[in-house]
Amino acid sequence: MTEFGKVLRIIRINSGDSAKEMAEKLGISTPYLNAIENGRRDIPNGLADTVISVYSLSERDQENLREALVSSKDRVKIDLTELGEKKRRVILALAQDEVDGETLEEICKLVNSKNGGNK
Repeated sequence: MTEFGKVLRIIRINSGDSAKEMAEKLGISTPYLNAIENGRRDIPNGLADTVISVYSLSERDQENLREALVSSKDRVKIDLTELGEKKRRVILALAQDEVDGETLEEICKLVNSKNGGNK
């Protein structure tokens, strides 16, 4: 089970929803929800935002869910075709581990400040 799956299950249980009820609210099938909770299926893009919206999560719970999402993702597919050259270079440098720790820390600070301080 992934961290995201654990947090998702906690949200479901705390809300009193069955897997079927949560799946319906999120617009996915019950088996797919179970597979996500158990770490057998990839987490679809936008699912965390849907969970946050549907369950009106507190700021703290939103942060927990997003942190769990990050720690649970092993792979990410990014379509670079619509991005400018600078953005593509930055993404590729990060993906290829070509960014030193100090620079990475600065990037994280910039991203966090743009996102209202969220980690």
